[in-house]
Amino acid sequence: MTRRAWIIALLTVVTLIIAAYAHEILSYLSAYRELHSHHPYYIAESIDKVSGAVICFLGVWLIRRIGHRGISYELGLSAPVLPAIAFALLVSSPMLIGFAITRTLTPHIEVLPLLFGTVLSPLVEEIEFRGFGVRQLQRGTGWPFWVAVWPSALLFGLGHIEQGQSWQEMAGLFMLTGVGGVIFAWLVYRWENLWVPVALHICMNLWWELFSVARTAIGGWLPFALQTLTVLLAIVGTLYWKQSTVARVAHHI
Repeated sequence: MTRRAWIIALLTVVTLIIAAYAHEILSYLSAYRELHSHHPYYIAESIDKVSGAVICFLGVWLIRRIGHRGISYELGLSAPVLPAIAFALLVSSPMLIGFAITRTLTPHIEVLPLLFGTVLSPLVEEIEFRGFGVRQLQRGTGWPFWVAVWPSALLFGLGHIEQGQSWQEMAGLFMLTGVGGVIFAWLVYRWENLWVPVALHICMNLWWELFSVARTAIGGWLPFALQTLTVLLAIVGTLYWKQSTVARVAHHI
């Protein structure tokens, strides 16, 4: 590790912490508190999410001093989108099918809260924790993936414990989301494409919300089993795709 690599690691982790706790920082502003108190939650929290993403983009620019195309590349956003969507729809199908069989659709779905919880929030979380927190940390320092992944995984888990109502539920959320953060980061690492976890995160959240499974990511044994099956399919599908790609390349050589 060179001195520059340690500086990049420190800047990356500090920037990630600031982005992850943007809500707490904005809460010191009276205008933000007023907005949060007198308007639907998703309005103020959309500002929080967008602020976190902007902080990460600025963090890449500060570290790399590159233009917007370079920033997109560094975060993994310049990769193809459509294959990521197809992959996410395929591997998340157990959740969709399982919930469709065992539950009914949520009546009177509100569009804006749905878009916030299933599109904006997953997109920003993947940019912050996987695109910046893992990919940028690894590319900037040269750390192995299994070293670079832990700061973002821990912060991602800690960021969800406030949803718990008891210490047992908080511990469960920390473990579930922390492990999920590691797996989603691994998907970015293997695919070199941030849109893969973005699309998968969106699909998993969307099926969860459309069928009103639970208030938090812990929803009982069946939702947990369906989540686990989806994640396992994502892992197996990624390994199969990588092996097939290597075999095709070797064949052409």
